Amino acid sequence: MRFEVGGVALELVDSSSDYAPSDDTQMLPETALTNAHDGYSVLEIGTGSGAVILTLAKSSVKFTSLVAVDINADAVKTARANAKANKIESVKFFQSDLFASLPASSHFNLILFNPPYLPTANADKVAGSLNAAFDGGRDGLKVVRRFLARVGKHLAPSGHILLVVSSLQPKDKLEKLLVQHHFSYCMLSSQSFFFENLQVWELSASK
Repeated sequence: MRFEVGGVALELVDSSSDYAPSDDTQMLPETALTNAHDGYSVLEIGTGSGAVILTLAKSSVKFTSLVAVDINADAVKTARANAKANKIESVKFFQSDLFASLPASSHFNLILFNPPYLPTANADKVAGSLNAAFDGGRDGLKVVRRFLARVGKHLAPSGHILLVVSSLQPKDKLEKLLVQHHFSYCMLSSQSFFFENLQVWELSASK
């Protein structure tokens, strides 16, 4: 499978055990590449196939470190296979529930997260580990709440977060969460699809 963003092309292996690259997958690296700078350290949460972080790794930007994690062990295996297939050795992949497996002292200039955002009732859950890629809880913010409560500990001074946001999520609740955790925010990109509007928001610590 070919994945291309901003003139950077990857060949990705097919896998049914992790989240396949989709429209939201393309939005995140497109936005990241226009907001990243040489010398940045980058963390991607929920890397899935690794398409986003590998696109950054193959770009012309000179990053100091690239780290990607996923709660799904199969996704991490796929991401590593994709790195090998594209001869990329600069990304470190770990299995982790958000930041759980990262050293407490690790800090990043840019943190990327395309969270599971679909509002999901118990009857809507998908069998197996793939459910973690979609299941956002009843309001689509279950994982985002946990992320926002922890991400500040790993954000470098003047660092930024790029978060994928869906129109299926309650915007008022999300904005209250951001205020609660002392983040300012702005929308950097937006794209409409047949059943939702997707946006990439930039978050930074409020001063």
